[in-house]
Amino acid sequence: MARSAIFFSLLFLISALLALLYAFGFLGLFLAALTATTLLIVFLLFHPRNQWLVANRSRVGGAQCVALTFDDGPDPMDTPKLLDLLRKKGVKATFFVVGKRAEQYPNIVRRTWAEGHLVANHTWSHYPLFCFLMPRRLRAEIERCTESIRHCCGFPPRFFRSPVGLRHPLLAPYLENAGLEYVSWSIRTLDTFTANPNVLAERILNKAANGDIILLHDHLPRGTDAMLEALPRVIDELRQRGFDFVLAGPREDAGGTLEPATCEPVP
Repeated sequence: MARSAIFFSLLFLISALLALLYAFGFLGLFLAALTATTLLIVFLLFHPRNQWLVANRSRVGGAQCVALTFDDGPDPMDTPKLLDLLRKKGVKATFFVVGKRAEQYPNIVRRTWAEGHLVANHTWSHYPLFCFLMPRRLRAEIERCTESIRHCCGFPPRFFRSPVGLRHPLLAPYLENAGLEYVSWSIRTLDTFTANPNVLAERILNKAANGDIILLHDHLPRGTDAMLEALPRVIDELRQRGFDFVLAGPREDAGGTLEPATCEPVP
């Protein structure tokens, strides 16, 4: 809460300073200050790994391990295909589910958990302007998704990721009250813009390093064919390099610590 108060206080002071600069005709200073302020706010609200507004994990611990994470599902067609692929490859992954989609397809969420994957909170509706939500709506987005997962799996999630990694000035205290930890990523694959599976695979393989959390999607408007085609190659080549695949966090359904995942075999 302290950082949220500092953020709003700084925003108020900077706004007052900008108003004074403009009122007294210091247009050059006004434009420079406005540009710097805009860039700072954009960084704080949009950069997926900045720790100032919301402490978050963007890597997993241990040696020679990576974590696959999938956002925006479940999808009635593509998520079962992905689960089949992961089961065949013996890989466990982390799924950040959208609450209202989880309510539409609860059996897919139950299957995801039953097969050893981690199910996490990705807000209720995946509102695109998440960082500008009013406090009541922000709380509802978090709590309704948690309840949706609880209804599907019988446990509350322990981890959270916001839409597109957006920050909200009040997000940290709300997550703390909800018992959620923020998880970001270290590799954004841009699979939302890539229809070529070879390009997608190379993008991951050229960047992958120890501890990476890799962002992919199991629900996209135009489907996830490129991801589903690229993933077997990615898994096989990373394993040949000596990497193990782990969850983005512990899978306890109640209690437990939120220690970083390690490269010990995932049950």
